[in-house]
Amino acid sequence: MIDYFFSGNKYIRVTRGDAGAGALDPGYPAPISGWNWGAFGTNGIDAALYSGSKCYFFSGNQYIRVTKGVTGRGTMDPGYPAPISNWGWGAFGANGIDAALWSGSVCYFFSGNQYIRVTRGDTGAGSMDAGYPQPISNWNWGAFGANGIKGALYSGGPLVAPPPTTGLVSNHNYFLEENGNSLLGLSVTINIDVDFISAANAWSMQLNGYSALGDSTGVQQYVVYVSPNSTQLVVRIDNWDSSLAEIIRTDVNLANLPGTTLPAGYAITIALNNDASGNVTGATFTVTDNKGNSLGAVTTNIVGQTLRTTAKPATSANLAPIRTFQLNIGGDYGGARATLTSGAGTITYTASNPLSVVNTAPSYIDDQNAATVESANLIFGPMPASANNAVTQSFQAVTTGATVGQIDLGKVGRSLPPPGRGVRQALPPP
Repeated sequence: MIDYFFSGNKYIRVTRGDAGAGALDPGYPAPISGWNWGAFGTNGIDAALYSGSKCYFFSGNQYIRVTKGVTGRGTMDPGYPAPISNWGWGAFGANGIDAALWSGSVCYFFSGNQYIRVTRGDTGAGSMDAGYPQPISNWNWGAFGANGIKGALYSGGPLVAPPPTTGLVSNHNYFLEENGNSLLGLSVTINIDVDFISAANAWSMQLNGYSALGDSTGVQQYVVYVSPNSTQLVVRIDNWDSSLAEIIRTDVNLANLPGTTLPAGYAITIALNNDASGNVTGATFTVTDNKGNSLGAVTTNIVGQTLRTTAKPATSANLAPIRTFQLNIGGDYGGARATLTSGAGTITYTASNPLSVVNTAPSYIDDQNAATVESANLIFGPMPASANNAVTQSFQAVTTGATVGQIDLGKVGRSLPPPGRGVRQALPPP
């Protein structure tokens, strides 16, 4: 991983693992003025906060927000610097933040001999948790730091290695599971932090779930998509039996977007519903705008849908639990590849089970290809090795450099059929 350290008016870049000092990269130390933030921070950075696709830097009574690139320093967002008082913490930190520590869905900020805990997402101030500020001495480090912490470093790990042959690209993400057990209360929220724009083939966001070997349903797809040049968000359940033949496909309108861009601040949630046996009975799809207003909510159930194999209504016999899943982002349908010109954000995965991250398809599922044909020029961020009921992952469009997100030629995968047409497709031979 790459880490940055600040001292006075200079900084260094260090390549390191999860532990140890690592190695100072060539060309450092270098002046902070090289970050092109104008006067901000040229004489010193007090604190820096990792936050997924964004980073925050504090200097004196001001802060800035920076959108990270795939490499390098990124760019300062419009409207910054801004006063720390905008974070709404009262007197705490208004004159300066000494240290900031990212810790998943909560962050910690230190000022003087006090600290606060803040529940927040990838962007914005979030909300200070009840009972704060508190004295740093509560951390029980003895005399160390009781009168102040002057720096804190999130060290990102240990992290799970990316999928070995493909990396973390749009249609090849990690799998999340709990030792093959049925996953209950599963919900995935995709938060958009940078305008999500597709110049070709629109886009789809797919929660692709996998049942155990021999279950009546082998693959369960829960999807939000939009067609090219359309503002209509559509939700779909697309299920496949254990032989990977399509059995259920439903399309229901969710909401209209203000334009063909999915704006920053929007959030899409796919929440699966379970019966008493752990079977997935359907899903609730929601979308909220950048002010937290609901634009649409749809619940679709599986029982009663027309089976594509027999033309009869689906029954409880067509239900199955999900044992593992992955989240993919790609083109709209039919194996399309989206051309993204912008887009970044975070994905929050929650479940009643503690979710573990693995980088290959578990042996207990029918579909060992476990591949989505729809792809995009998009990469996912790494995820921690520790199991948790709530885990987050970043994603961002890659608009320069090598093509990413393309499925291996010659491998059979499931494309999302266009509305009203098509079934499973195979890629052409290499």
